[in-house]
Amino acid sequence: MGLRQILEATYEGRLTAYRRIFAEKEGRTVQEEVLLLKNVPCALSWGGGMRKRGAAVEQELVPRIRDEARVFLPPDVELPAGCRVVISQHGATREFISSGEGVVYPTHQEVVLTREGTA
Repeated sequence: MGLRQILEATYEGRLTAYRRIFAEKEGRTVQEEVLLLKNVPCALSWGGGMRKRGAAVEQELVPRIRDEARVFLPPDVELPAGCRVVISQHGATREFISSGEGVVYPTHQEVVLTREGTA
């Protein structure tokens, strides 16, 4: 078993990605989301300490939360920067507002994801 197969054996999550495009509808240009990837095996990693994860960044009536995570994918999967990403792993589903540029290695790739929400 090669290193790539060993890494992919740890992919316990499933990734779905949506790409924003501009389309012409009834004479107007509108922004739409199209399904780009569905049910791709992955591994979501929050990295770092729990202290920073999910920390409230703005204290208003409803505190806002901003998070970053990394997703590990096979190297041949194309996940462009700027996609909305939904990952289900270990019984939890998380939505990320934007994907960063992937760093591709022979055995895998890493993509930074950004998540925002309210507490």
